[in-house]
Amino acid sequence: MANSKRRKGQQYTRQVRASIKTFLRGIEFAPKAEIFAHVRADDSLVDLCPSERMRVASTVMRSPVFLSFTTVNVVGERVQTLWRVNESYEEFKPFKKD
Repeated sequence: MANSKRRKGQQYTRQVRASIKTFLRGIEFAPKAEIFAHVRADDSLVDLCPSERMRVASTVMRSPVFLSFTTVNVVGERVQTLWRVNESYEEFKPFKKD
């Protein structure tokens, strides 16, 4: 990846997505604030600064990999959006050309 023209954060999208998946599989679902706190504190992403981790995490938190749903009950002053992993989604893995 040394000659890549992509931003540094874009080169780590798979690692950040894997970190979030591992976290959510351990607790089933969580609000975005907890997910971002986990990514910010994740020691496996040492090449990215905490603000870049947050930026990458906000871009990968999308469907179809992650699914969001709102709570029925009011938490604080409003309903809360929670996120979980879409286990039926299979990530695209391109064939490597020889």
